[in-house]
Amino acid sequence: MPVPNLPFVKNYGGAHVGANHDVQLFPAILRESAKVKIDPLIEEGTTTCFFHEKLPASAVCEVSGRMICDLCKTEWKGQTVSFEALQSLVGQKGKGVKGEVVTKWDSIALALALLPLVMWFTTIVTAPVALGICIWKWRAGPTSVLRKSRWRYVLAGLIATMEIAFWMWFLIWGMHR
Repeated sequence: MPVPNLPFVKNYGGAHVGANHDVQLFPAILRESAKVKIDPLIEEGTTTCFFHEKLPASAVCEVSGRMICDLCKTEWKGQTVSFEALQSLVGQKGKGVKGEVVTKWDSIALALALLPLVMWFTTIVTAPVALGICIWKWRAGPTSVLRKSRWRYVLAGLIATMEIAFWMWFLIWGMHR
């Protein structure tokens, strides 16, 4: 359907799509492109953006060293970078910029304490490992921004201690009978 010549047309489109619609256009759509003129926004002697030659530069990209404007500027891990540099940083895998990979040791310790209870005889190995992880990683604290406490370490440590106590009782008292 062609664009109408006027900014507001009632009952438009019946001949083209079989239904009439009221059409309201922005005046910029009807303006001829030859009439649009962009004046420079900067003064003589001012540094311009590498990507937008009509805009003044307001920062330097810390990755590429290019002068960039406010439209191109963003923050990435405390650095001022352009969006182009940000795309290259995020696209690099294993090259200098690494994603935020967090090992959730509290979940591992809790799984090592609880899951082997299904096959209880494996707790002779997994309980000491779970208790070791709890002691080793206790100082690291919560393993995520969302987890603010160490309750998983405490629960895993208690369960692992009870499993170890069971095995000690079983090996000492159960074998002597």
